Amino acid sequence: MGRLERLALLWILALCGLACRDAGGLQGQGGAGPTGAGGIAGTSGAPVNGGSHGAGMGGAASGGRGGSPSQVVQITKDLTSRGKLDLLFMIDDSSSMAPLQAKMQVQLPSFIDALSDPASGQVPDLHLAVVSSSYGAGAWANVNQCHSRLADPNTLGDDGGRFLQGAVGAQPSPCTMLHAGTKFLANMDGPAMAPNYDGTLADAFKCIALLGDKGCGFESQFESVYWALAKALEADDPDNAGFLRPDAILAIVMLTNEDDCSVRNDSVLMAPVNSVADPSGLGALQSYRCNEFGHLCDGMPPPHDPPPGSGVSLRNCVSAENNGKTDDQLKDPNGDGDPTHGHLWPTVAEFSTYVKMFKSNVDDVLVAAIAGPPVDARGDSLYRVISQANPAAMNEIDPIVDHSCVQQTSAGADPEYADPAVRIKQWVDTFGPNGIFYPICANDFRTAMVTIATRVQGKLHAFCVSSSVALDPSDPTKHACQLTQQTTDASGKQTVRTLPECASGTGNAPCFILTSNAFQCGDPSSKTLVRVCETEACTAPGLSGVVTLTCATDQ
Repeated sequence: MGRLERLALLWILALCGLACRDAGGLQGQGGAGPTGAGGIAGTSGAPVNGGSHGAGMGGAASGGRGGSPSQVVQITKDLTSRGKLDLLFMIDDSSSMAPLQAKMQVQLPSFIDALSDPASGQVPDLHLAVVSSSYGAGAWANVNQCHSRLADPNTLGDDGGRFLQGAVGAQPSPCTMLHAGTKFLANMDGPAMAPNYDGTLADAFKCIALLGDKGCGFESQFESVYWALAKALEADDPDNAGFLRPDAILAIVMLTNEDDCSVRNDSVLMAPVNSVADPSGLGALQSYRCNEFGHLCDGMPPPHDPPPGSGVSLRNCVSAENNGKTDDQLKDPNGDGDPTHGHLWPTVAEFSTYVKMFKSNVDDVLVAAIAGPPVDARGDSLYRVISQANPAAMNEIDPIVDHSCVQQTSAGADPEYADPAVRIKQWVDTFGPNGIFYPICANDFRTAMVTIATRVQGKLHAFCVSSSVALDPSDPTKHACQLTQQTTDASGKQTVRTLPECASGTGNAPCFILTSNAFQCGDPSSKTLVRVCETEACTAPGLSGVVTLTCATDQ
């Protein structure tokens, strides 16, 4: 059993309490009685996440709730995690990223405000960590700006997935507000439930997020996040231990202006050859190598030779997923071939599956990226290969990928830019409504940062259901829904109770609130936000436990 499998097994065992409870399902609420006069028909209590069938929600035998609905939907959610958030930022620290980091930093107070509960202003129970995009260059320890940490302890190009506290390489950390030993921000830390930093959360976040731009130019966004999470599973890890909590929402946000170029530690793809004419077929030692070996466009790798004229536009570009170009002609200094065949690692599919593994309910994971768009707003490809002189190879003409977006800045400053983030966008899309992508070329990042935080906040003490929840015909101020809550005390005793829909001025809390067309809900088919509340106004933290909501719909 490899290291990853061992880590996965440990995490699955840690999740057992939650996972097993989810897998068991809830017993259907109410009797299986007949459909009343226009009531909600009794259902089989369809299981959620593998739960067993219950008795269903029985319709009233007489005097039901109006006309027959066309459908009944039921959803079960474990709200235990809804007050806790583990938030990981992956911030590209390669050349050209300093102004983009500064632009993000300006919006961090707004991000924290949007993350707070809109009614109470309360920030969630938060763990917040930052990791860079620098993870060396595979088996080669001497690639410029990507020196291995094993070969060079002072390198800025191989952070190995460890959590960072401000500018990489700065000793001591410039973030003097952090308490001794702090590796990530926690606003309810230790027995005292106090922050592990002085001052405000926004100021501490602004400090740890500025990593500088001296990192590896072969960005390893996937690999850095992959091993950051793996290290966080190990209780004795000196850098990341304690970050992950089984009962917390997990959110990952990437800020980067190039696509992922992660390779395995034993990969020799980044061999220090620097010519398109080299018989190895690797081409110049620059980012285009990642495109040529990591992407397929219309089923083919991007061209190896520099294109003539103004370049060539490529379409339908996707991650190669181990089906792209190989480097089988390449030999390492020992005469051995590349065990990875030049493929990037992890694949999009592997990385997506890995991240989803951390939660028994995949709806408890949200990912976002602010990066280079691979297509424009109409869906047309922005992937274009052009020719350019390579000053590091005696001005040899080599192929490069043209920027997919450019943002002009103040007079005299270099423009900001980004290349098409094919793999990163594809990864975000695998999370459906729980994936958010924004182009990095923008006047500011306020819209992106606030939207991401708002969507994360919507997962705290809340969840989303069908956009077509029906109203109660006998009382159009209410919805045709029933909600039950199951709680378990310290002795293991379970209690199930039915909660009403919140009604202003009636004092009927605890209760639930439904908000139609909620902006916190990303799936167009599930735009009704459900909040389970301790008080009528929902100003206190929401209730915990397992809740089952059953509603009639208009469709």
